[in-house]
Amino acid sequence: MQNYGDLLFPLVAARRLSALGVEVVPIAPTKAHAGVPDALSPLDIAEMLSGDLRVDGIVIGGGYLIHTHRMDILREYQGTNVGEWAGAGLWLGAALAAALRDVPLAWNAPGVPHPIPQSQRALVDAALRSSSYVSVRDRGGAELLAAPEGLPVEIVPDPIAELGRLWTTRDLEEPFQSFLARKGFQGRTNFVAVHFRNRSLAGQTPQEAAAMLSAFAKEMELTPILSAIGRAHDDDVLARAISLHLPIPHILLDDPASLREVAAAIAFSRFYVGASLHGYITAAAYGVPGILVARPAYRKFAGFLEHIDRMEDLARDWATAYGAGAARKGEALACRIPQRTFDALDRHWRRIEDAIATPEQFSEARRRFLSAIFAFGLRELGPQWAMQPVVRRAADFAAIRK
Repeated sequence: MQNYGDLLFPLVAARRLSALGVEVVPIAPTKAHAGVPDALSPLDIAEMLSGDLRVDGIVIGGGYLIHTHRMDILREYQGTNVGEWAGAGLWLGAALAAALRDVPLAWNAPGVPHPIPQSQRALVDAALRSSSYVSVRDRGGAELLAAPEGLPVEIVPDPIAELGRLWTTRDLEEPFQSFLARKGFQGRTNFVAVHFRNRSLAGQTPQEAAAMLSAFAKEMELTPILSAIGRAHDDDVLARAISLHLPIPHILLDDPASLREVAAAIAFSRFYVGASLHGYITAAAYGVPGILVARPAYRKFAGFLEHIDRMEDLARDWATAYGAGAARKGEALACRIPQRTFDALDRHWRRIEDAIATPEQFSEARRRFLSAIFAFGLRELGPQWAMQPVVRRAADFAAIRK
């Protein structure tokens, strides 16, 4: 999906696992490329499940993945046949693919947005037990996942926290200068990177959002960069609507040329304020002061801030965010991610490496998961779920013989 944070996870994983000689191949609901050149090209869920693709292990990527909601509300999956089941496919499908191949399954600290329905509990528990390593990115996710007693679930900082190890500030200098040139912006200016998402405005109009931002930018003496981090969530549409009413000089980043360009626009700003967790994490990774607008108050926001002891960076609405930001006018760039966060991520990736290196472990649990998902399908859809494909193939064979 065209969402900056989601597209970073395979890149971070590829860097981390390269020492093992591992090639990381991202899996997505469809194989459509996200449209930015530095994102990895995905294979689709069907290929992951087909058995034709040889793999040594499967890693459930980060982000808000652990759910079974329909995803055809997103523009990428409209008009396809995957939107209804893609959400489950990215994690339960991953567990199924690992079990079919009998290869290790590890969790790369994904998020859990909602409780697991009781009707799905037995199947989810079997998937958890089949995993060589289970981790989520915050305490709220662990509580919502509610793993079976005795099954360890590690709580790990969001892996994008080490973005500065993937791309240094020097790596981003050229993309930033190219970005300014592409937008026709000249001269030395201090910027504030701003990210809006529809859910964060909660009834506020684009005109009202523009007026508030204009007042804040003037007070901070900063030029806004409107960064549409998630085009999958119509961030670009909203950014353009706000830009139309913004009466001060600003840059509209609604058409990112690359993931590096998005990161650079934040890394070379003097302040960040926005409703994107990964926008805030990017700012923190490059030492940029920031305020995270947690509206609605998803637990992932406070969850990450707890990891880095910066709860003061949390705001429940835009007025509070701007007030908190104005109180920190002129704050210097400084490291905002403590060493213990990187230490935790080092341990996390060692656990994933260990899982890949010991494929024989959890083999029996993977077989039990196959039995569980087959029993679940029979119970929910009846025997025809298993028998109809067999009958259809027999009918096709008979037609060929005639």
